[in-house]
This record gives sequence, C-alpha cells and structure tokens, in this order.
Amino acid sequence: MIEHRKGILFTLALMIAVPAITLIATVYQMIGTGGDGPIRASAVSEAPRQAAPPAAPPAPAAPAPSPAATPPAPSPPAPAALQPVPGRSAMDFSASRPDWEGFLRGADPEAGRLLAANGKPGAGVQACVACHGPAGITPTGGMFPNLAGLSSEYLAKQLADFRAGTRIQPLMNTVARALSEQEIGQVAAYYGTLAGPPLHVGEFGGEAARKLDLQGDGGRALPACANCHGLRGMGEGPLLPRLAGQSREYFTDQMTAFRNGSRQNDDVGVMRAFSQRLTDSEIAALAQYYAGPPPTPK
Repeated sequence: MIEHRKGILFTLALMIAVPAITLIATVYQMIGTGGDGPIRASAVSEAPRQAAPPAAPPAPAAPAPSPAATPPAPSPPAPAALQPVPGRSAMDFSASRPDWEGFLRGADPEAGRLLAANGKPGAGVQACVACHGPAGITPTGGMFPNLAGLSSEYLAKQLADFRAGTRIQPLMNTVARALSEQEIGQVAAYYGTLAGPPLHVGEFGGEAARKLDLQGDGGRALPACANCHGLRGMGEGPLLPRLAGQSREYFTDQMTAFRNGSRQNDDVGVMRAFSQRLTDSEIAALAQYYAGPPPTPK
C-alpha cells in the first residue's frame, strides 16, 4: 500500500515539475536572450562605427598631349538587344478571328447588289446573276448553287476560301481573287438579305433520306443531318449552310468533292468523314430529299 502511494506521489511530482521547468526556461529565454518577447535595452549593443580613411592627396595633373598624338576615343559598346522573356502573355489566350469577319464589317448590301448585277468588267469578272440568277436562285438548277437563303457569314467565308485557294473551283477562284476584301463583304452582305427558294423538302428521296436527315445512323457514326443543317435542311447557325432548295446536281457534286478530298474547307474534316460513310444511293436520295421537285423552266 505504501509503495502504491509513493508511485502516485512520484507521478504527480513529475506532472507538475516538467511543465514548471519548461515555463521557467521559456521566460528566461525571452527576457535574457531576446526572441518573441520583450528585449532588454542592455541586450542590444550598437556596433562601433569605423572612422572613414583619410582622403588620398590629388594626383598631379599630367601634361595635356598634343592633338595630333591623341588617339580617338573608343566608342561605347552598343547596348545588348533585349531578349524575349520566355513564358506566356495575355495575347496567347485571345481567340483568333478569321479574316472574313473583317470583310463584313460595315459592308453595304446595296453596293453588293450593284456588283452582283454588273460584275467588275475591268477585272474580267462577269455579273453574279449570270450563273446564280437575278435573285440568287438559279432558274434551272444544275451545277450552280442558289445563294439566296445562305447567311452573309457563310458566303463571306466561302469567297475568302476561294480567294485563298483553300476551296478549289477554277471559275470561282478567278472571280474571288479579282474582288477586293471590301467587295467580298458587300456581295456576301447583299445575298445574305435574300430569301431562299420555295420549299418542298421531304417530298422526294424516300424513307432512307428522311431517316438520315432526322435520325442518322449510329452504327456508322453518322449523326442526323438535321443536327447541323437544321430540320429538312433549313440551316443551323451562320456557318452551317442551308441545304433545302439546292439542286440535286450541286448537292451530289459537293458530296462527291468532300468524299474524294477535292473539297477540304469543311470544319475539322467532318463532311469528308461523313460523305465517305454514305453510299452512292444514299447521296442520291438525300439530293432528291433536299432539292424537292425539279424546277420548272421559264
């Protein structure tokens, strides 16, 4: 029993002594040697100042040399060119804008109408109406597309691509290169104001074309055409063109160009990929589906 009490007393003594010793040591350190606590003035001593060395006597002036013997003073070295600092700047994260957007800025549709009607004879450019009709609708279909119903943005991009050679069609390459950037914007702005041809979409082409338009074919990774071109090809967004009302010949020609790679100005190659997954009969059915009934000759 006595030994048990002694053990308890020893443990209590340790529990009291250890914190007390730690507290005393901490107070001594703060007062005697500085730290985070108050600092005694006597603990900080100022370093003795060293006297400045006496100034050396001035050297005797050397005799001035004759002008003939004085060598020319060397020119100071040119400052080194500033080297670019590696890293990124704010401009690295700015979205780039296509050039054709600037063509449309402030474009006058009336000036575009006059250019479309008269052409640019001095540069060898015939009137647009000769191929695309007086209101942007080709009278008898064929290989010339209807421009009415297409957006100004889409038309400006296509003309810019013809001008740059990223879309190849010999006649249009020649025409676009003869037009200034301002004239491209004017023509695109004019045709963007015109309504498209009357619609009879979906009356021809059969069930296969209707399914491709509305549903696509998941097994071949073919999304519905309507996802990009709108229901029945009415267009979806400024750069996704309207298909409704284009002639069967023009639609088939462009799908063939995407398929064989002679047209390559589609966004990230999507049309080139999709056209290769379609059969010839499906392309023909879609051409009929979007074209509607054949035009009546006037």
